[in-house]
Amino acid sequence: MIWLTLIALTGINQELASNFVLADEPRAEIRFIQHLIDRQFWGDAIYVIEEFEENESDWLNRNPDAEDSLNFRAGWAAYNREQLQYAGNRFGKVSSASPDYYQAGFYRSYLYAHLSVHDSNPDYLDTAVRDLENLNPDRKILKELRSFELAGMALLQRDYERYANHADKFTGDFFAFADQQENLHEYHHQLSNAGGKSPLAAGLMSAVLPGSGKIYAGRRGDGISTFLQVAVFGSVFAESALNAGWQHPRTWISGGAFGLFYTANIWGSVVSVRITKEEIYEQVDQQILLDLHIPLRSVF
Repeated sequence: MIWLTLIALTGINQELASNFVLADEPRAEIRFIQHLIDRQFWGDAIYVIEEFEENESDWLNRNPDAEDSLNFRAGWAAYNREQLQYAGNRFGKVSSASPDYYQAGFYRSYLYAHLSVHDSNPDYLDTAVRDLENLNPDRKILKELRSFELAGMALLQRDYERYANHADKFTGDFFAFADQQENLHEYHHQLSNAGGKSPLAAGLMSAVLPGSGKIYAGRRGDGISTFLQVAVFGSVFAESALNAGWQHPRTWISGGAFGLFYTANIWGSVVSVRITKEEIYEQVDQQILLDLHIPLRSVF
């Protein structure tokens, strides 16, 4: 009997457990599972759900509503336990006949977007977009939420044309995510600017004026430091060449050091554009994920 296991798992006494289990009625055990979730015993809830599904498979086959309910509850418990892939799989099993269908669908898509960013696996994000596109809610707020989530995922994919198509549907009428819609516009601006800077231009700039390429890349402090380093070694080289002559060992040494720092300054500026872009992408991606998540908690 599952409920005997529950007592050991949760530490709830037998008298309390008996309030949730009436004879062998499966529905009573489902109520007990809901009680575990209400108490935020996420791990226990998942374990009990899996045990229940194994022992009551025939009953669940005759009661698809209960099966949907268990899949949603298992997904919700796993989501709160940060078992994201398991949660996404469970949410994906909730049928369109369930009252929890849209909530499960939105959360599943978000979880896969989250996994895509943190696991660097674009397949997860492709799945998230595809699943969200297949949702066709009737409520206006859910339609706009769908456009919002798809717009954010388009930014994660750096597909700015598709972002614009979804962002055109923003009305700002829904307080639950009006601020987040504005944030996406700012993220679009940041990502577009980060991707527009040229490593070649940075290298050429630093060849003419050491350090300027790094300033162009957005690293002002590094640019100034590079300029001063190259200027110092250039000054030492020039002073040695003028006073000691071109053939003097000190001139060769100082000239080599100057050449090394000058070349490193050019290459460093090229690399700085790429590094800065990656850092901006990573930072903005985290902000996008946060803003995609906030409305889910507000709307559902």
